[in-house]
Amino acid sequence: MITKTIIGLDVGRSAVKAVALANGLFYRISFPSLVCPATALHDQEAANRAELETVEVAGKRFFVGDTARLQGRIETSVGLSDEWIEGPAYAALVASTLKRLGAMGVPGLDAPLIVLGTPAALFGSQKEALLQRTQQIVATEMMVLPQPMGAFSSFYLDARGMPLPERRLRSDGLPRSWAVIDVGHFTTDFLLMKEGVYVERAAASSAGIHLAAENLVRILAAKKIKASRVAAEAALRTKRVFAYGERDVAAEVAEATDSVVQLIMDTADAVLSEHAGDLDGVLVAGGGAPIVSASLMEKWPHIINLENSRMAIADGYCRVGAGVLLARAMHAEKRLNAEKRVAA
Repeated sequence: MITKTIIGLDVGRSAVKAVALANGLFYRISFPSLVCPATALHDQEAANRAELETVEVAGKRFFVGDTARLQGRIETSVGLSDEWIEGPAYAALVASTLKRLGAMGVPGLDAPLIVLGTPAALFGSQKEALLQRTQQIVATEMMVLPQPMGAFSSFYLDARGMPLPERRLRSDGLPRSWAVIDVGHFTTDFLLMKEGVYVERAAASSAGIHLAAENLVRILAAKKIKASRVAAEAALRTKRVFAYGERDVAAEVAEATDSVVQLIMDTADAVLSEHAGDLDGVLVAGGGAPIVSASLMEKWPHIINLENSRMAIADGYCRVGAGVLLARAMHAEKRLNAEKRVAA
């Protein structure tokens, strides 16, 4: 039996997503990746509401999530650079995740197994740095994977972390092949699993949806509609902004996303076109999946949109962790049985 708590942690540039598994129960949270220095709040009700979203890092207090947006007037998501994990914002987001899970009653947060990741193209260069930086915030066992591997695992593994037979093997017994396009805020990441083997040269990253949000801010400004980056990011999904009332901006969103979708399609061509015909499916995940999936389906008919694509990476990480701990438990049981046989 697995007794250790597992946390699949996807610290995204627009939102943090986490899936925890403890004592057979799953817990899921998501909150905006917004951070600002904490200030004194004199209204008691506001202060009470902010407490859950306030953390201390290196002796400094920070508001995180909606409290940062409301009390700090933060209008830009964090981390639009490769080195952002070194800053206090990343530390505050990780600390806030653990605090929120604790408030939900998740046990075992003193020593969980945390599975987290980096953009595909940065995995080799950032893996160790991410591990060391995150362990400075919470000293516990961790695994680091490429982010699209989380999305793949959410599709490929069951809740125990075991491969689903029908997704592992074809009817003739040969291993299946899959690709992943993970459309995130900072990057769009690509992964290729050819006949069950991770193909490293296909690990690539392209433009993320943040470019579409930047485009939308400029397009709206030209029409005398003021929108923050955070509001523009939300409008990419809702097709609406609030500026002196609610406005329909579907046409502006289509214009803003057009060039970004083209960049993603160009990278998809370069990375996957030679393999596409041999694949059993191309999985599309990430918060930006709805923006590009229609264009991808016109190109490749075997596109599979993952259910709850925004949470797919965190969910897959949690499943990977469950599989690792299950394998350990089975190995320990086998060793114990062998020792009993020798003793007898």
